[in-house]
Amino acid sequence: MFYQSSSGIALDRNAKRQGVRRQPALPSRGYVVFEGRDGTRIESGFLIATENEEEFRTIESVRITDGTATAQVESIRKGRDANVPAGAISEIVQPRVGVDSVYNPEPTTGGRDRETDAELRARLDRTRRKEGRLVHRLLDIEGVRDVYLDYNDQNSEVDGLPPHCIAPIVWGGDEEEIAQTIMQYKSAGIRSYGEIEVEVPDTKEKTHTIGFSRPEAVPIYVRATVTGEVDYEDIRTRIISFIGGTDEDGTEYDGLGINENLIYFQLVHQIGGSAGIINADVEWSTDGVNYHKNDIEIGRTQYATTDWQMVVVE
Repeated sequence: MFYQSSSGIALDRNAKRQGVRRQPALPSRGYVVFEGRDGTRIESGFLIATENEEEFRTIESVRITDGTATAQVESIRKGRDANVPAGAISEIVQPRVGVDSVYNPEPTTGGRDRETDAELRARLDRTRRKEGRLVHRLLDIEGVRDVYLDYNDQNSEVDGLPPHCIAPIVWGGDEEEIAQTIMQYKSAGIRSYGEIEVEVPDTKEKTHTIGFSRPEAVPIYVRATVTGEVDYEDIRTRIISFIGGTDEDGTEYDGLGINENLIYFQLVHQIGGSAGIINADVEWSTDGVNYHKNDIEIGRTQYATTDWQMVVVE
């Protein structure tokens, strides 16, 4: 496993040998509301910004009606720092008659930095634990965070799965690209079964129904009481990055994958790495009411998730 000791370009080469590519930086996305004169058209590519000059552009054309128009936007710069809080976008870079103001009612999200060496190694470790080329290819699709491949190789139905089928569970990614990848890399004659079905033509233009499913999110609430000269935001971020979810600045952390149980002592260890901490009393819950210090089991069609509003550190 040479990738564990390689870095940079050498790590990219080792990853490529396993069919994995380093994930690129992504822009932050969200929506804004324009206010102005009815009938004014705002073209795709219209530039707006925050007071700190973080620029965004519209990715669709809209027309102001009843004084407002809502448009999808993405940041010009890629990376987690491009995620901005609600209300931050307020500047019109390209003044236009009929457009008076702009604001974003909700934070922009999804901006992420280029995958680091450590993150790529962790994904390679996860890939090595999966079986088959199909899973490797699915994990390489932009936006796919994890894959769990269930299957039934029996002549009769087992656990709700039809005979002789695979049942991919794919977290994230574009449905069409996922279906096309399954079609390309699954074994011939094996049905791909799932709640989502996409029609995919083969090289002879014959259409095949490709099925797969999405995992169910299991919400995780955490409350931690800590002592010492500590950075509360750092502790909260450590918790979110361990479990997986969205931080207050819009950064999305992969955290644990599908069918990966939450181990209590691992969470405590993660928190203990924060500078200045002396002691931490930590509990978690799946309903926000019944807190405990036990491990949490995550099913084969589930993944754990949290966010900054579900994690309380005091």
